[in-house]
Amino acid sequence: MWLATALWLMGAIAAVIDRDTLNAVAWFGFAAFGALTASGSTERSRGLAYLAIGLLVAAMAILIGVFLAD
Repeated sequence: MWLATALWLMGAIAAVIDRDTLNAVAWFGFAAFGALTASGSTERSRGLAYLAIGLLVAAMAILIGVFLAD
């Protein structure tokens, strides 16, 4: 999971360099989801698990919205 998180973070940095704000926000959302999940904090706290799911859903919604708008 840490490998996927690192790749999502690289995607976010690439979007920032490309000055694509919505994609950067979405990829940072994926990176935050991956960090919460990989660290194991979602297994100890129900609130953090819901936060991770919310981040994942929001990031997917942003990426789908950007895809449909283009």
